[in-house]
Amino acid sequence: MPLIDRQIADLALRAPSEFDYSGVVTGECFTVAPRRTVVSEVAELLRYFDAVVVHHDHNERGKVDAVREHFAEEASRIVGLVPVRETEAWMLADTAALRAASPAGWDAAWELPHDVEKAADPKALLRTALGGRRDPERDFDRLGQTVELAKLGKVASYQRWLSELRTALEKLHFL
Repeated sequence: MPLIDRQIADLALRAPSEFDYSGVVTGECFTVAPRRTVVSEVAELLRYFDAVVVHHDHNERGKVDAVREHFAEEASRIVGLVPVRETEAWMLADTAALRAASPAGWDAAWELPHDVEKAADPKALLRTALGGRRDPERDFDRLGQTVELAKLGKVASYQRWLSELRTALEKLHFL
């Protein structure tokens, strides 16, 4: 995910001392897979990477905590990326980036970036904003490359993820 990659790279640039950051690697399974499959994949990823980001949407509440329970000593290396509903809402926080990606322009239905978490169906809003020309997941990566991190920093669930990410990187002595 370009957004995760950009955020970690931004943290690396601001770190008191440089650390070697080689980018994001996406796992093989989705977190909606059976729990034992997710746990097995996280165990494998923890063998090779310093931190593992586990994403889940509103319909998977508690999954990150349940996965962490299997990793007593390694639990602090597992970072939960948990939006209020769906991470697609985060892409709605930067109306300028969304407007630039929209064929007809986009008029936001909210005033402030933190309001995007009130969207009941962020994917439907993205489909509308993008002219219904594609599945919004295809544009998620592109928007993730252009959305302003400062605007995302005003979204509560993004703030929680960023705080948890910073804590994990501090415990690993990267920050």
